[in-house]
Amino acid sequence: MVAPVLAGRTVACLVVPNGTHRPEPLAAAVRAHHPDWEVVSVWCGDPHLRPVLDGTPWADVTIDADDERRHGWERTLAGREAHEAEWLRALDVCDELFEAGSATVVLLWVGAVAVLGDLTALLPAPGSTAVLVPRATGLPLDDGLAPDAAELVEVGRCSTSIATFSSSSAPLRAWLATALRSEGRPGVGRWWDLAVADPSVHICADPRIGVSRFRWGTDRPALLELDAFDPARPWSLDADRLTRARIDVVGAPDRAHALALAAPQVAGQRRPLRIPGAITVDAAVRAAVDGTRDVPPPWSAAAAFRHWLEPRYWLSLHGQRPDLARAFPYPRGDHAEWYTRWCETAFTTDAVPFLVAPGVDPVTHLAVPDVRRADGVNVVGYLTRESSLGDVGRRLLGALDAAHAQRSAIAFHRTGSPEIANPPACEQEVRYATTLALVNADQLHGLLGDHPELFRATERMIGYWFWELDTIPAAMRASIDLVDEIWAGSTFVADAFRTATDKPVRVAPIPLPPPVTSGRARASFPPLADLDGRFAFAVVFDHFSVTERKNPVGVIEAFKRAFAPDEGPVLVVKSMNAEQRWPYHQQVLAAIGDRPDIRVWDVHLERDDHMAFIAAVDALVALHRSEGLGLHLAEAMWLDTPVIATRYSGNLDFMDDSCSILIDAELVPVTGGQGVYPPTAHWADPDLDQAAAAMRRLVDDPALVRRLAVAGKQRMQEQPTQAEAGRSIAGLLGLDTSGMRS
Repeated sequence: MVAPVLAGRTVACLVVPNGTHRPEPLAAAVRAHHPDWEVVSVWCGDPHLRPVLDGTPWADVTIDADDERRHGWERTLAGREAHEAEWLRALDVCDELFEAGSATVVLLWVGAVAVLGDLTALLPAPGSTAVLVPRATGLPLDDGLAPDAAELVEVGRCSTSIATFSSSSAPLRAWLATALRSEGRPGVGRWWDLAVADPSVHICADPRIGVSRFRWGTDRPALLELDAFDPARPWSLDADRLTRARIDVVGAPDRAHALALAAPQVAGQRRPLRIPGAITVDAAVRAAVDGTRDVPPPWSAAAAFRHWLEPRYWLSLHGQRPDLARAFPYPRGDHAEWYTRWCETAFTTDAVPFLVAPGVDPVTHLAVPDVRRADGVNVVGYLTRESSLGDVGRRLLGALDAAHAQRSAIAFHRTGSPEIANPPACEQEVRYATTLALVNADQLHGLLGDHPELFRATERMIGYWFWELDTIPAAMRASIDLVDEIWAGSTFVADAFRTATDKPVRVAPIPLPPPVTSGRARASFPPLADLDGRFAFAVVFDHFSVTERKNPVGVIEAFKRAFAPDEGPVLVVKSMNAEQRWPYHQQVLAAIGDRPDIRVWDVHLERDDHMAFIAAVDALVALHRSEGLGLHLAEAMWLDTPVIATRYSGNLDFMDDSCSILIDAELVPVTGGQGVYPPTAHWADPDLDQAAAAMRRLVDDPALVRRLAVAGKQRMQEQPTQAEAGRSIAGLLGLDTSGMRS
């Protein structure tokens, strides 16, 4: 890049983070509105992975030609948070561009901004050293919407993805570079909050510039900041934020149109940096590298860097992790041997989110008699908590009691679920030599950490586990070593665990007694109140249970294929916890669109009212991608409500074509698993045309509705009673149930 090309010109410098973002779409948008601007890009990722560009030059001439500068940049890249490193690189490039004669440099972050109009408002006025773009104007309200004032304070009031510098900004740029390299760095946004005190730093007042999830006050945006937007989930400006958004997309067609235009410019994703040798640049690596002068360049001298890092990494990790500090307070002293053992197995076991009990209340040790009896079982689980596995535990306690089997109840409290109103009495005593642990498989190490005395006193440890996929993840596999055998509540779950272990895996179905309803009438439920005999389908789900797995969008699409808006049938989308999983709820609303015959009702109902609602609808539709059991389907069948469900997973233990309508499906890779399910796993993709035809059949054939209602209830009546289930469990345990429990 030579001076005559840039002399007196404005340069748009596109900063490209590590990952799959490409600068060409953003460059084309800038040129379309400002053909007189020069456009260059700067790569801020793995030096070995810089892509070849089409028509937009890389502004990396100096680093390409200078080993010392390249090595210094590699150390910065490995020792700083990604956005800080990108800013330091961008400031270096600004120096080079101004040395080459540029009059103005406009920094734009690829993947975070999109240009839809004229950017002249970003150009500095005479006497200005920089122009910044406000994230919010005025004081943000404490109104419960996100992002809120606290987040604005955290990230800074001005965008860190957009900034303009004039040729007179050298002192400001030097100050910012020094600040970003200082100790105890608060982040780029906080430094900009200080910089605005300089009267030469101006704030862009054009409302069309910097439209974002913080503010959207125009119907003709020119520059969007989309740092949290995912084009694959266009119904939300921040699809990973779970609470109600300040700026919604659903119901705002102008915003949706702008985002559709912007999507190609922000397509792609950031990816973590990796040093050759598959070393991810994590907080421990950054802490080891930061401020150290003798670091070999991580990419240019990868082998030397790995040798340098080896003795430093684990102590650096210890300093980053409060849980490790609690578990091993003296990693170079009294606890060195134990910490070394943990380090040696960390790659397989550290998927467990905690190593020791959280520092809230000390764990109360369980009572352990000197001699444990062989004529009963310890049942440990979330017995006092409002959770699905807690409910399973209470059902099994009831079944054992109905079968007159000896048992001791032990409540495990390591869960965020609230306590139920009337918890069962728990002896908290390891009375027997056999233990049945109804604790999530990936949390069994937490049970071991809290109650090692339970494991020491147990001769036969049984893990009673549920899982929704046919692939067992590493965090759950790591717990298999802690048990002698595995029980599962369905054949599907048992088969999944059999692929992961040679230990005994048995099916031990939970009792499915008839649910109790509150007796509420159909008209008392708001979405059903005005139907006047119209056929009501329902899909019920909890957003906490992974929305994509429950697949309400599939049900909505099938209903739309089956019926025109004015045909008569209604679909009620009954959800829970939308406020805590707002982007996923927005996805549901986006799928519904303007259909008046699809009604959303997000509310928490008491269990007996929820059962009354299921009894009040004409059919339940569950196009799930996978279920460990499908308890809500069994409840609907008990309540004479016909069920349409996916022909896959745990529900097939009690459903077939004689008592329900099953929808064929093919297995596809998991997407939208919210971090719960690995993308390498598979789940079902139900046939929506077949589901639409099934809905149509029910509406057109009242006799089929009646036949399925009778057959479904009869199937549930054939399931084992509570006492029969208890005797079956006692049989698996080898217990004698001929006498009463003492």
